[in-house]
Amino acid sequence: MVSTLNEALEFIANYVPPKSPDGRVAYPILEDGLSYAEIKQKLKDLPFDLPTEVYELYQWSDGGFLGNLPYPNRSDRSEYAKIDKFISLGRAVSLAKEWGNGAFPLFEYEDGDICFTVGSQVKQRIAPIFCRHKSSVAEQPKYDSLTTMMVKLVEGIQSESRRSAN
Repeated sequence: MVSTLNEALEFIANYVPPKSPDGRVAYPILEDGLSYAEIKQKLKDLPFDLPTEVYELYQWSDGGFLGNLPYPNRSDRSEYAKIDKFISLGRAVSLAKEWGNGAFPLFEYEDGDICFTVGSQVKQRIAPIFCRHKSSVAEQPKYDSLTTMMVKLVEGIQSESRRSAN
């Protein structure tokens, strides 16, 4: 059973083929992760800091397309979030500056929903995750942490894989 953020991310990475050496795109695809120093550099102009979980996420990968993972069927989606795009750090910083409200986007869905966390003046460990349509307001987090979100995603992938195998 997966219980930590790094375990969940590695499980997901096992479903994602690497970029092909000839440069052709293979889907789903993840970009290479960033170093801690590269992340700090890209975040330096934000008026807040991000939770440690977000640093771990971007050290794992700097965005990518995840829409072809074996997600659960639609009836299970209220519990298991389907991530289509993992937003690159550069684009996320640009969006956070544009929004100007302390929200920091992480994931996008094909239907226009977006998942984000919030920055803080004091360094936090966990990143509560809010999910909403771009035109609405999310008042309560959907997940208490990025770890919880990713573990739920892995549970959904495992559930769908078992269902497909039967």
